[in-house]
Amino acid sequence: MHIWMTAVGVGLFVGLAGGGIHAGQRGAGPGQMGAPAGTPAAPIGIIVGRVVDAAGGQPVSDAQVTVMMRAAQAPPAGRAGAPGGGRLRLFTGADGRFVVRDLPAGNVQISVQAPGYLNGNYGQTAPGIAAGRPVVISAENRVVEAVVRLWKHAVVTGIVTDEANEPAINITVQALRRSFASGRPRYGLGGTGRTDDRGVYRIAALAPGDYVVAVPQTQMTMPAAVLDAAMNSLMGGELLSASVMGAAAAGMGSGGGVGLRVGDSLISSSSGALPVVSGDGRMAAYVTQFYPSAGTIGDATVVALGSGEIRNGIDVRMPLLPTVKISGTVNGPDGPLPNLQVRLLPAGAALTADAVSEVARGTTAADGSFVLLGVPVGSYVAKVLKTPPPPMPAAIANNPQLRAMMAGRFGGPATPSDALTLFADVPVSAERAVEGLVITLSTGATVSGRVDFVGSAAVPPTTGLTVALQSIVGTPLALRPARVGDDGSFVTAGYPAGQYFLNPVGRLPGWFIKSAMVNGVDALDQPFELSAENIGNVVITAVDRQTGVSGTVTGGTGAGVEGTVIVFPAAYREWITRGMPQRVLRNVRAQTSGAFSMMGLPARDYLIVAVTDADIPDLQNPAVYDALARAATSVTLIEGDTRSVSLKLAQVVR
Repeated sequence: MHIWMTAVGVGLFVGLAGGGIHAGQRGAGPGQMGAPAGTPAAPIGIIVGRVVDAAGGQPVSDAQVTVMMRAAQAPPAGRAGAPGGGRLRLFTGADGRFVVRDLPAGNVQISVQAPGYLNGNYGQTAPGIAAGRPVVISAENRVVEAVVRLWKHAVVTGIVTDEANEPAINITVQALRRSFASGRPRYGLGGTGRTDDRGVYRIAALAPGDYVVAVPQTQMTMPAAVLDAAMNSLMGGELLSASVMGAAAAGMGSGGGVGLRVGDSLISSSSGALPVVSGDGRMAAYVTQFYPSAGTIGDATVVALGSGEIRNGIDVRMPLLPTVKISGTVNGPDGPLPNLQVRLLPAGAALTADAVSEVARGTTAADGSFVLLGVPVGSYVAKVLKTPPPPMPAAIANNPQLRAMMAGRFGGPATPSDALTLFADVPVSAERAVEGLVITLSTGATVSGRVDFVGSAAVPPTTGLTVALQSIVGTPLALRPARVGDDGSFVTAGYPAGQYFLNPVGRLPGWFIKSAMVNGVDALDQPFELSAENIGNVVITAVDRQTGVSGTVTGGTGAGVEGTVIVFPAAYREWITRGMPQRVLRNVRAQTSGAFSMMGLPARDYLIVAVTDADIPDLQNPAVYDALARAATSVTLIEGDTRSVSLKLAQVVR
């Protein structure tokens, strides 16, 4: 079995693979895949691979190809070939080609790395966020031509200037990648840069996509005593609790801990641009700015970056505004609470982007007091959230030093309120200085109920099932899911007020979750309102009959073809407004024969469409569904039945 394919070996292979292979390629068989010793499976398949640039189609040479093999079944005794699983690494030749020979039946995962490119996988249709799919080797599919597309890194660059149009030096700039979840935009950190002495920044190694460029300017204030105590303890070799370490770290910011001392407080900035204090004690501060000159992320200009694109001239000017001081106290059920974060957001700010929209942040002192310095005049919401610490892992609990260090992050409650979720959202009008603001935390409400089984099959254990709440906006909360007991009952942790879906997770062999009724609403499909009152009598119903759709995808000649089948509700506009619950959205890859199957769908009216790889959209983006609906076929699913449909690959025009 040869690792390097010779020119003679390639020539013998051309007739089998359909031609087009050159001696510059590299190839191997799975005998070198590093699999554990065992009886090998019979080799029956070959992958003829090619790695290309996604934008231009040019071959990518010297790309590292990793092949993971998962055999379909145990091989017959005494047969030669690869064991039931293993890994092979090889490199493409000058023409971007590679060959893997002597493969047993099963699934093969192909991933690729190359300098200047994002990592890619076979079957990937978009950069960064789209997953790949396996190559299937079978008796009917012995020779597979696998093309892997790679996208080049993109770059964004520009100049940041201050209020006097002078270069802003050593300032953090962020490229926030826009995606979608629950029908709403989400902004995740794609890359970070810092300005040089010319005010120039450059953010490289970005995945192609849509971005918002921001200069974040959260003003962070913390009691000087917190940082002083932390530093003195460290200098003395003492251990710090997790709560004190967290409070100290939160007050330093990304400016490397550099800040100003103003009275009994320390102030720093997330960008490194410190407030300006005049001789009369008045303070002015820079505020978060989005390209080109927007104060909120919703008004920012979206920068679309293509594969390998370098976008110049994405310049941002930082406004300097007069500020006021906000001070007050945070109280919980047992009195003032120390070491909590008080976050200030603009009134009406998008909850999906609240981290980057944060204007100011403060840390409560030992007596629960807080100060927010450098707050521009405006209307805000002060947000405080305290969640209970998770149980302490045994490895930490059994180590006295680690136990002392992690106190406050893990372990049982020291007071009854430590076991509660506490929160507050308080409107603040900061037209002038605000003093004596009292923020009283409310207790999060719980949701409780039971799991009912409706059917004739044997009822499975419920101890592997968990139940959590999923907010329709914002960042998921770090709350432990509720475990369903032996009797089918559950009680969730306390959650802040808001709109939620119910999210049961776990295996119930032979059973399927049909509904989760909360106050007359099926919370699997429609969000329910959680207020200050606990919600009880929730019923999660599981059934033992599947509902689904299956069929065949055909091409222009009427023969079965590969494609991606997408199913979504017929009333998709209403579904989008409800937050796009995912259990009624499915996509599945049709096999080489065109066959596909989707099971476990709720009974209702759907639209179904089959598309090519080039037409697979971001299914979390609500803007794609009008185009999909125009090309789709209607199908009605009845509970417990499986509908069969025949689909043709559709041309989706967006």
